Amino acid sequence: MASGKLSPRQKMINMMYLVLIALLALNISNEILKAFHLMEVSFNKANESLTAKNKALMDAFQAAADDPAKAVRAKKWAEKAKEVQKISDDFCKEIGKYKADIEKAAGGRKEPESPADKGKVLEMSKGDDMEGHKHYLGTDDAKPGKGDDLRKLIDNTRAKMLKVLEGVKDEKAVIAAFEKNTAFRVEDFKDENGATKTWQRDVLGHSPVAGVMAMLTKVQGDCKSLETDILTKLSENIDATVAKFDKTAALIIAESTNVMSGSQFKAKVALMAYNSTAATNILVNGVKVPVVDGIGEYTATASGVGSHKIEAKIETIDPNTGGPTFVSAAPVEWTSFVAGATISADAMNVLYVGLDNPMSISVPGVTPANVFPSGSGIALKPNGAGKWIATVSAGTKTGTITVNAKMPDGTQKRMGDPMTFRVKSVPKPVAQLGSLTSGTYQKGEIALQNTLYAYLENFVFEGVKFTVTKYRVIFMPKKGYMEEAAVSGNSAAAIKSFANKAKTGDLIVIDGIRAVGPGGEKPLNPITYTFK
Repeated sequence: MASGKLSPRQKMINMMYLVLIALLALNISNEILKAFHLMEVSFNKANESLTAKNKALMDAFQAAADDPAKAVRAKKWAEKAKEVQKISDDFCKEIGKYKADIEKAAGGRKEPESPADKGKVLEMSKGDDMEGHKHYLGTDDAKPGKGDDLRKLIDNTRAKMLKVLEGVKDEKAVIAAFEKNTAFRVEDFKDENGATKTWQRDVLGHSPVAGVMAMLTKVQGDCKSLETDILTKLSENIDATVAKFDKTAALIIAESTNVMSGSQFKAKVALMAYNSTAATNILVNGVKVPVVDGIGEYTATASGVGSHKIEAKIETIDPNTGGPTFVSAAPVEWTSFVAGATISADAMNVLYVGLDNPMSISVPGVTPANVFPSGSGIALKPNGAGKWIATVSAGTKTGTITVNAKMPDGTQKRMGDPMTFRVKSVPKPVAQLGSLTSGTYQKGEIALQNTLYAYLENFVFEGVKFTVTKYRVIFMPKKGYMEEAAVSGNSAAAIKSFANKAKTGDLIVIDGIRAVGPGGEKPLNPITYTFK
């Protein structure tokens, strides 16, 4: 997707674009739209954390400017810090206008469902809309449009922010490193045929509006992240990030708390009010992680569905004693999920009366303990994490299953539309004498059979069994009198007795057969055997 060595963060972003484009080849499900919204919410939270961090850095510049010993040195770098902050703020406001226009073109956002939802980022009312923003961005043809202006805005803003670094120590190397490593950029890629696909036309233009809003929010965060890096580098020249606080705190900035299975969870761990040499020893879940410019980088590969917790500690200097000490961050939880279907019948696509029908029920991004299915015409009972047993009663033709999920605020919301299942009775079994079906056999073959069985023909549901409970056997010789015997159970002893005295052409009829299994006792059709 781009030449040269990419940072892990940029590789993740490129992979996100590939996954997004692949998903757009499919029908856009409610679960995918929900995932886009969760990404937007997560990016917003990360942006708020970056804004708070940048404010702390600006406060440090002000502290340096107020220090008589540093005031002269601090003036130049403080002015540069204000300049880069203004560039960043202006850019984010401009992106905010893009988002407002696209939001309006797509029909706006959903209304709050409760007072608690006020002030939150709500889902788009038509999250799967593909047209409003496409026309707005001008992606229908090769003519320049808003999308091309957006790309220029990103490139020009990055260039202006990096220009602020002119005059720092090792200026050329620093600017080159920032240009190479920043995620604040847009990059084209090539498809399987080698054709170039552009970010503004083929990623934004072919994405549902829910995905576009998430990506634009991420772009704002990338700008703020670059602002943070530049402010930190500027402060190194005056030692402005030496904290004048008697307390310090650790901060975990997660790129996303909801991760698709197979993707990677990434987080940055940093000490607030720090310089690049302050935090050199960072532990996440007790394990030391790599530290770059005072920021720890933690990576974990998501697998399956579930919640995961990370706890971070950063070694720093105690402002009171001057000795080393560890500052702990509040634990952070993130969730891994598997994209795809949320309800499936494990055995087959129908439910059977009288059987325990195993089912798997899950919601992407939600742990099994917070998934609450309910049935109409279908009884459900838990059978392990994400596993359920469904039972249906005789006379039911169809049933539905509705799935609710518990949200972080404690409320429950319906996940998608109810799924309908057909209900069928277990088919009637067929009687068979040992290994012999109805037909003509040597008397020795018939006499060797010990049991009368009840078989389910072409029924693939494992573990379903019927047992013969009683039957009547009628011996009809060509010469002589007809005899019969009533049998309780499934022993073939009476049949064997008649077979031992049978002659060629004699006939045995087995009727009145009853077998017990799922759904109770059933009558079976008669079977006949003729002696050769």
